[in-house]
Amino acid sequence: MLKLKHSAFLAAALASSTAFAQGAWTKLEDNVQVPAIGATVDQVEDLDVHNASGTKIGEVDDVLGTDASTPSALVVEFEQGGAYPKEEIVVPLDQFTWENNRLILNVDAEGVSAMEIWND
Repeated sequence: MLKLKHSAFLAAALASSTAFAQGAWTKLEDNVQVPAIGATVDQVEDLDVHNASGTKIGEVDDVLGTDASTPSALVVEFEQGGAYPKEEIVVPLDQFTWENNRLILNVDAEGVSAMEIWND
């Protein structure tokens, strides 16, 4: 019975560590369009990121894709002192909305904590 519990624990630990494995991402060139935001990579980088209540929680550091022309995620550097991780996190583009000229993250701090850490 103890061996079974140990094996289950080990399997769970290995599975959770894959969430933090560096994916096969490509940094996109400045002139690539990011249709979800209606801007180029150059215009998206350094945008402030806000939570649903409008508070600034970080800024975009990089735009990533699964290939050189398909934006798929943003690397967000979160502000110090907030509930979000003090890491650069890869956040899928579908987790953002562009409202009133603001980039809004639609995931709470707990959800962000489960996302991939970016090690540039």
